[in-house]
Amino acid sequence: MQTIDLAALFFLALTLGALALGRRVFVPALLAFALSAGAVSMNHWQAVPMAAFALGTLLLVVILARRRPREPKPAAVWRRLLVWTSVAAMIAAAVAPYYFFPLFSLPAPSGQYAIGTIRIEWVDTARLGLLEDAANEPRRVTVQLWYPAEADDRKPYARYLPAEHIRTEGASIAANAGYKPFELLHLSAIPTHARVDAEPRRDGAFPLVLFNHGYHMYPAQNTPLFEELASHGYVVASIGHPYDSSRIDFADGSHKPTTPFKVTPALVEALDKLVARPDLENWKAAFPAYAEAVVKDRLTNSEAAWQGDTAFVLAALQAGKGSPLLARLAERIDFSHLAYGGMSFGGGIAVKSCDAEPRCRAAFSLDGVVYDPAMFDHTVRAPLLVLHTDWLEYPLYRGQLRDAAVHPMDFAFRRWQAEGEARDDYRLRVRNSAHMAMTDLVRLTRWPGRDKAYGTIAPGDMDGILTGFTLAFLDRFVRGMPSGFPEKQLAQWPLVAPHDSRRLPEHPPQSQ
Repeated sequence: MQTIDLAALFFLALTLGALALGRRVFVPALLAFALSAGAVSMNHWQAVPMAAFALGTLLLVVILARRRPREPKPAAVWRRLLVWTSVAAMIAAAVAPYYFFPLFSLPAPSGQYAIGTIRIEWVDTARLGLLEDAANEPRRVTVQLWYPAEADDRKPYARYLPAEHIRTEGASIAANAGYKPFELLHLSAIPTHARVDAEPRRDGAFPLVLFNHGYHMYPAQNTPLFEELASHGYVVASIGHPYDSSRIDFADGSHKPTTPFKVTPALVEALDKLVARPDLENWKAAFPAYAEAVVKDRLTNSEAAWQGDTAFVLAALQAGKGSPLLARLAERIDFSHLAYGGMSFGGGIAVKSCDAEPRCRAAFSLDGVVYDPAMFDHTVRAPLLVLHTDWLEYPLYRGQLRDAAVHPMDFAFRRWQAEGEARDDYRLRVRNSAHMAMTDLVRLTRWPGRDKAYGTIAPGDMDGILTGFTLAFLDRFVRGMPSGFPEKQLAQWPLVAPHDSRRLPEHPPQSQ
C-alpha cells in the first residue's frame, strides 16, 4: 500500500470501530471516503471496495446524526459478536485486493549513476507493408531508453506505465497476459527510479544494449533490469514491435493493435515431434519437416520484421535522430561496445541480431526461443548467456521432455556435434521459475493459480538473478571488466543451476 491507501484504511477502521461502540464520528468517516476516493482517482483500483465501505459508513454516520440520541442499552453478546465480526469482515475485504494485487515497488538500482528515460518514435521509410501494414505504409516503431543521467531533482520520476496510455496499452498488456483490463491500472501509479527526459551524463562513453520484448509483451517489461544496467553505465534501448507487441499508441493519436497469435497446424505438428524427443536421431529425422513448415508460417515474417526493427533502431540511434536530447545521448553512446538482449521470442531475435552485427560483443536471452532454421546447428560468434526457466517443473513447450540434461533450445545457436567446443556459451536453469517470471509481471499478483505462469520463485529472487547474472556477463564480455562471472553469481544464487548443452544425446533415453 502507498501512504494514501494506508491513511484511508486507518480512518475506515477508526470509523467502523467507533460505530461498533455506538459512537458517531463524522470527520474520520469523511476522511476515509475522501482518501479512498483519492486513491481510486490515482488508478489504485484496489481501493474501490474500501471507498464503497467508506461511503456507506459516511452515509450511516450522517443518518445517525439526524436521529435523537437514545439511552444506550447493553447489547447482547451475540449482537456484539455479530457487529465486530462484520467490522473485521469489511476491513478484510478492503485489504484483500491489496494483498492479491499489491501496489509493489521496484528494487533500487545499485549503480553509481542517476537514471534518465525517454520514449521516442521512428518511421522507417525504407520498409513498407510489413505484417499487417498496408502495402505502401512505412514501418513505425517505438523505443524506450534508459541511460546514465545528470542528477536533476526537477525532472519527475517516470511511472511504470504512462497514465495517458494505461487504459489502452495497459488494457492490451492485461489481455495478452490473461488479466482483466482494470487489474493493471495501478501500474500507472508505480514509480520507477528513472527521471523523464533527464539530461544524459556529460562525461563518459557508455555501451549500448538493444533489447527485444517477449511476443505480445511491451518495451518496459524488464524495467528493474534496465534501470540496474543504466545505473552501472549502460544505455538500454527497448524496442516495441507493432502487431507482435501489446497495443502501441503513437503521438499522432493512431495506434497499432495486437495481432492474435496463430500458428499453422503443420508447424504445431512439427514442433511437437521435435520437443517430445530432443535427441540427435530424432532431430535429424524431423527437422526438415519443421524447416519446411516454419518458412510458411507468419512467425518467419515476424522474425524478419523484428530483426529489421532492431537494425533500424541501431542506425537511428547512431544518427541521433528524434530530438536534441536524443542527439546529446547518442554522443555519449559507445557504439563499438554493443550487446543485444531479449526475452522469449525477443531472446531469439537478440541472438540472431548479434550474430549479424560485427560490432556485437555479447547477447543474452531470457528463456528465449528461435524459429529460424538457420539458427539451428549453427554456432553464434559472440559470447552468449541463456537463462532458462525451470523446464522440469514448468515446461516451455507442450509435450516437452522433462529431462535436466537437455532442452530443445540446446539445438539452437551451436553446432549439433561440437562436443567440447571452446566457446563462451553459458546456459543456466532458474529453479522454481516459469516463463512469465522473466518479466516484471512476476510481482503483479498473489492470486491462486499464478504458479502456472510464474512458478513459485519469489519476485525478489528473480530480480536478483536477472540483474546479477546479466550485469556480470555484460561487464565481462562487453566491457572486459572482472566481474566473477559466472562462478560468483552461481555461488550467490543456489536457485540457478548450470546447464551443459555441449553434448546432445544421440538417442532417446531408455525409458522412452
